[in-house]
Amino acid sequence: MPILINDTVSTNVSILQRLSESFQTTQKRVASGKRIFGSADDPSLYKSSENLLGRSRQLSDINNNISVTLATLEATDNTLKNMVELVESALTLVRRAQSEGGVGQRSSTTTANVDSTTVVTGITIGSRFSITTDDGKNFTYTFNSLTTTWGDVANALNASNIGIIAEFIPSTVAGQTNLRFNSYQNKDFTFDAISDQNAMDDLTGMTTPTGQVLNFNNLFANGVAAPAAGETGFTVAYGGHITGLAGGGVTPATPIAAGSTLTFVDGNGNFRSLSYGAATTLSQVITDVTALGAGIKAELVNQSGGAGGPLQFRMRNIRGGDMAFVSATGAFALGGALGLNGAQTGFAASLSSNNALRLAYGQQYDAIITNLDLMAQRNPVPNGRNLLQGQNLNVMMDEFAGNPLTISGVMITAAGALTMTQPGASWSNELNIETSGDQATTALVNLRGFMAQFATFTNYIRERYDLNRSYLGDLKTQGDGLVAADVSEESAALVALQTRQQFAVQALSIGNQNDQSLLRLLGS
Repeated sequence: MPILINDTVSTNVSILQRLSESFQTTQKRVASGKRIFGSADDPSLYKSSENLLGRSRQLSDINNNISVTLATLEATDNTLKNMVELVESALTLVRRAQSEGGVGQRSSTTTANVDSTTVVTGITIGSRFSITTDDGKNFTYTFNSLTTTWGDVANALNASNIGIIAEFIPSTVAGQTNLRFNSYQNKDFTFDAISDQNAMDDLTGMTTPTGQVLNFNNLFANGVAAPAAGETGFTVAYGGHITGLAGGGVTPATPIAAGSTLTFVDGNGNFRSLSYGAATTLSQVITDVTALGAGIKAELVNQSGGAGGPLQFRMRNIRGGDMAFVSATGAFALGGALGLNGAQTGFAASLSSNNALRLAYGQQYDAIITNLDLMAQRNPVPNGRNLLQGQNLNVMMDEFAGNPLTISGVMITAAGALTMTQPGASWSNELNIETSGDQATTALVNLRGFMAQFATFTNYIRERYDLNRSYLGDLKTQGDGLVAADVSEESAALVALQTRQQFAVQALSIGNQNDQSLLRLLGS
């Protein structure tokens, strides 16, 4: 059924509709702060605003990428700083190694790859490893397990306090460790003949300036058996020695003819004489030299290392000096029974250079080289572009899609760009240590050069980032300003519309009341 309204009511309803539309529009402007919402509102201003706001959004994206680049440069700079600190530590190790020098001491070093976990091979239960110093202190290790390690033996020796220390040191061969026996009290010492040859042959490469030939099978006992007559052990000594070369060798019973005399210089630099008016034996000569207590040791040694001998007579200065025969007659003379060369001098060898500490520093130096490579490889960059592995980084600087800025990476390795090719494992040589120092100094210069190179990019890119951020703010402000509403004006308009809306509602209500009154009058 149609609803009939008069013109007044119709006019009021139309007014309310228009007021409602205006009210919604004004309310939207007040709420959003915008006056133009689309091109239909104002094509020209809307287009200009969108152009400005679009550039602003592009600059925001560009600055996001620039911030990632800055983070990459910052991470790279931190990595380079850490690498500089490592190289400075490497130089400290070089200086320490140079200041230590090669300490002179009596020692025996094996070139075998023996470390503290190496199991002593070939032994049987009851086998022995024995060392005796020239002043009579003895250490004997009896194996009661077939899984005994050289570390176990070394710990027991070091705890015995006989003046001989066993230590594991870096080898000049990369990746190997040597077992060294040192006399820190400058005592000559002997690996005794009762030592099992099956244990001793683990220690290949032992040397001594006494000239004795090392032959494990012929100088040491086999297993738990007693040593044979020609198995005399192996002595580490650095004083002068004079050894006979009797054709068939000698024994304790070798006769010393009456009238045999020997004058020699003892370990204190004094002259000593042995004179035999009656015939005697070599055993007595050895006893007489020992009784002098003059720093000279007389002994029988298997000088050739051959099976079963032959034994030779040897006198050596156990205090590190020369061994000098001043005069000799009879059995001691040239061509005598002992195979000596009469008056002669056996010159002392220089104390061995103990580079253990240097090589320990070198081991730390090599660890630094390894860490330098790892740090360059694992540079914690956020975008996966590692500038320290030769990877380049492109970065757009503005919103106009021009040519990107290219940051060229450098391939950094310790042996490459840092030139650190001389390993610490070679630090038993003074020149090698010096070379390592020169290379580490060059590495410092190169690293600081790389830092400066990347810092130039960092400063420029950061300035561009700040400029873009300023532009971004200006563009957004301008774009928003073109379509912005005057909130004060729109708020006032909203209040006016609310008032007008109230009046229109009242007018509509009055019109309805008049119609109702007329209908009641007609109906009555």
